[in-house]
Amino acid sequence: MKYELAESILESTMQHWDMTRMSEETKNIQIISEIKYDDYQQYTHGMRYVESLALWLRQFDSEEDKETAYRAAKDLLIYISEEEMRQLVAYAFPITMKQFLLQRTKRFCEKYGISDLEDRKSLYAYFRRCSMFLGLSDGAHMDFFRRQNRELSNEQVFVHYDFSQSKAEDMIKNLEKDTSVQKMIEKYPGKLSAQFYTFFLMDDFTGSGKSYIRKDSEGWHGKIKKFFERLEKMNFRAAEAEIHLVLYVATAKALKNIQTQANLFTAEMGWKPISVDALQIVEPLNWESHKALLDLLKRNYERCLGFGKASYEDKHFTIGGGQYPYLGFADCSLPLVLYHNTPNNTLPVLWYSWEEMVCPLFPRVTRHKEN
Repeated sequence: MKYELAESILESTMQHWDMTRMSEETKNIQIISEIKYDDYQQYTHGMRYVESLALWLRQFDSEEDKETAYRAAKDLLIYISEEEMRQLVAYAFPITMKQFLLQRTKRFCEKYGISDLEDRKSLYAYFRRCSMFLGLSDGAHMDFFRRQNRELSNEQVFVHYDFSQSKAEDMIKNLEKDTSVQKMIEKYPGKLSAQFYTFFLMDDFTGSGKSYIRKDSEGWHGKIKKFFERLEKMNFRAAEAEIHLVLYVATAKALKNIQTQANLFTAEMGWKPISVDALQIVEPLNWESHKALLDLLKRNYERCLGFGKASYEDKHFTIGGGQYPYLGFADCSLPLVLYHNTPNNTLPVLWYSWEEMVCPLFPRVTRHKEN
């Protein structure tokens, strides 16, 4: 679809705009789409932001609703581009992980009364080498992370936490052969050994934290539980491991949920508590300030129900336990779009589609499919 046709659809949809407003808004839409939104990876050829916006607005009946929806897309949307995500990946180690390792080094030096500056630097390098960095999904961008942190060995950075037995053995063998590690073990006999002390688990986003750790009537679930199971299976010392979860983007609610549930889980299992950190915090919408939008979301959801079952309310969506599906998974109320996909924590009105009757502004690819 050419831009001229999209503009024509926009004109027929937003008929309450006069020529001056139409000219101003279409110019702004074109600029922001070219700078950012057209790079959204779920768009197809001939269907970019301008075209999607024009078709998306047509689902709303009244001029007031169209205006409310347009204002939400224009003023409230948080879009994280690929370049912005790469910046978060690049700063993940110096901002969060390095500080964690410095504190670990400090505790060791204080415990054994080590004050020499060169010894402290060597110990920091030792604890850095005895750390493993693992991605929890493709969104962790571990290949880019590794290239940005050349002081790390390739043998301690792994693209996924579900590594094989042979890979685990290779990692340990390479650690044991590392001359800098052996030098520190010889200098502090009985205090240090060739083992991985710290595991950094990395991921791009969470809005609720439920995919990382949660408990129901059947027990514990989530990526953190699976990782501890992986450690035990691969004969790592799970009870001694220090786990640090680093998220590039997260909500404050998700961080609190993960920390609370993880503390309960590790205490129950007799393991060390994990720590959780995020580089960028995103906040949900304040509905006291956006009552017209909240009313529109509710009415639009009820309208979509009239077509049949809302496609996003499957068994995976309901794990969130939210009361208002139109606010997204676990009622997260986020206006967030990531360059490669839109999270289900985001307001469904932005990504939900129904055949040709409801067109999404940012099409979403769902990982979990119901039979």
